[in-house]
Amino acid sequence: MTTYHLDMKDNTLVFATSSFRAEGKSVLHSGIYSRELASSLAAGGLLMLLGFFFAARGKINVSHILMGAAAFAVLFLVFRGYVFREPLLEAVFDRGRAVIEILVRGPVLTKRRMYEMSKLSGITLESLTVEPRNPDGIRVVEKIALQHGMVIPGFGGTEEICSVVLDFPGRPRTIFSTRKKEDAEKVVAELKDFMSLREAQCL
Repeated sequence: MTTYHLDMKDNTLVFATSSFRAEGKSVLHSGIYSRELASSLAAGGLLMLLGFFFAARGKINVSHILMGAAAFAVLFLVFRGYVFREPLLEAVFDRGRAVIEILVRGPVLTKRRMYEMSKLSGITLESLTVEPRNPDGIRVVEKIALQHGMVIPGFGGTEEICSVVLDFPGRPRTIFSTRKKEDAEKVVAELKDFMSLREAQCL
């Protein structure tokens, strides 16, 4: 599955991804805990509260149950899309203005930072080896999974994370992190190609 999107139009390149933090997986593996599960629990919990509220004021019939099912679907989408969504990073390379704008869009706030293209000294690929941080927790999760006949491939092992870094003086900026080295290499190649075009136009 592609974890980034890259779009180039005229003098602008937009790189977007929700994978921009170089960190290991949580002990709560995605197969056990996910944003979808959190959204389902939140939607279900809210509906239960509403159910208790209306049940105290009258009898609940079939139409109410059908309305509740429809409301659950809507609430799930709202929680997943706005409350439990992954932060999104957008890096906009604008040759016209000779700037690089980096935005991190969260559920509520958007952080924005502007850099001059002339200050970019390079685009590098960095590798980080992440060791398991909670071996006791890992053993507990593995034991529970085995009791349920589940096997979690690669869970609790050492991970290698590749990051694409924009080299600015004194403050390098990571814009993409992945466990697929080929994806990181492709992003670096695309960005370097775009920047070389800029340099050719400036001659």
